[in-house]
Amino acid sequence: MNTMIKLSTAIAAGALSLGALSAAPVQAATTGATAAGTAAGCAKVEHWTGRVTQSVRVTNRCGRTISYQVKRRGPDPRCTVLANGRSYTWQWTRWGGQWQGIRWNCA
Repeated sequence: MNTMIKLSTAIAAGALSLGALSAAPVQAATTGATAAGTAAGCAKVEHWTGRVTQSVRVTNRCGRTISYQVKRRGPDPRCTVLANGRSYTWQWTRWGGQWQGIRWNCA
């Protein structure tokens, strides 16, 4: 009986320590998303699909210079630095890569 209590205590302690270890990366990811969210909150992102092409336009309304990278299936375009008040449009063939989003603060 004593062995069963020790075994269940060891299993519970192991599960708790694994839970603590897995919580750390989630916290770090949330902190990074909050820091990167400043550009996401003030920049305007538009995505549209035509008959032959896909396009993404980013307009900087942040009051400062921002950087971003368009994410798509396949090779991603380079990191773009955009001054305040400017916009830039990326365009690629519709079959060349599926739109996945924007990565902020890449420079």
